[in-house]
Amino acid sequence: MEQYLVTIDSCRPPSSDSRPPYVWPPSADSIWWTWPKRFTFPSSGSLDFEFLKISDCTMNSIIAGCPVLECLLINACTGFSPIRINSPSPRSIAMSCMELIIEDAPSLQRLVHLKPCSALRVSVISAPKLETLGCLCDHGFESNLLFGTTVIQNLHSDCFTTVASSVKILAICIFNLSLDMVIDLMRCFPCLEKLYIQSCLAKDKNLWRGKHRNLRRCLDIRLKTIVLKNYQGMMSQVNFATFFVLNAKMLEFMRFEVGADNDNEVFIAEQHRKLQLEKKASRYAQFYFTNSGGCHGLGLSHVKPVTDLSITDPFECRC
Repeated sequence: MEQYLVTIDSCRPPSSDSRPPYVWPPSADSIWWTWPKRFTFPSSGSLDFEFLKISDCTMNSIIAGCPVLECLLINACTGFSPIRINSPSPRSIAMSCMELIIEDAPSLQRLVHLKPCSALRVSVISAPKLETLGCLCDHGFESNLLFGTTVIQNLHSDCFTTVASSVKILAICIFNLSLDMVIDLMRCFPCLEKLYIQSCLAKDKNLWRGKHRNLRRCLDIRLKTIVLKNYQGMMSQVNFATFFVLNAKMLEFMRFEVGADNDNEVFIAEQHRKLQLEKKASRYAQFYFTNSGGCHGLGLSHVKPVTDLSITDPFECRC
């Protein structure tokens, strides 16, 4: 039998005939257990596994033994691959560096990657209510996301044969800001309403007036919120943002997170002119420039308690 530390929220101990023996005095919120092959936690609403070495058989058994599990957090764990989710109850799953197969999760709404640059392989077979996804990354270790027959590898895909129409909130961390990449992702997630983008560089020119001038006829841009992190006002970033300023007719809120050096009236006034905000496609759109110093990144290191996963949009800055 395996031993590990597990934090369990709002659950009663299992029945006496399945209770594992304690091999370490329990603290207020965690227990060191030697776990049997079969057990149940009939009222456990959330599970938090961190820094564990545990087999996939045991991990899948733990999940199966929590019939009303809604929030699952798995961080820095090893020894298992893959985890299979086949349960009607989970609403939120957060993980880092792992392989996950979502076979049937009719209630799943949020799928969160805690460490964007770590390896990740996710296959989504059935999750019809999945609305929040991220943070997906195109650098660091290889990441693969499979929706039906559509494979997104490091945020690239040559053919989108399956679309994920349920996804409304997407967070991505890209090395080089690329409008072409984001447009392809919008084709895969055609009902996107909120998009968070964090980039390291802006090498592409992101010229679009000639290349994508007819795009409005074939791409329905439903974005209402766009957040650009690490915005420095480079021409590549200006071209990227201007595409949405002039074409996103449903846009309501666009946030530019800038460094302390650019948090001044002169820089902001210059960006208003370059971005052609007076020509915005959406009459209701509002644009904000904020200092990024107090905002968290898209890695979601601030998500610690498993109960944080109940937040509809974990990427939204609340500072």
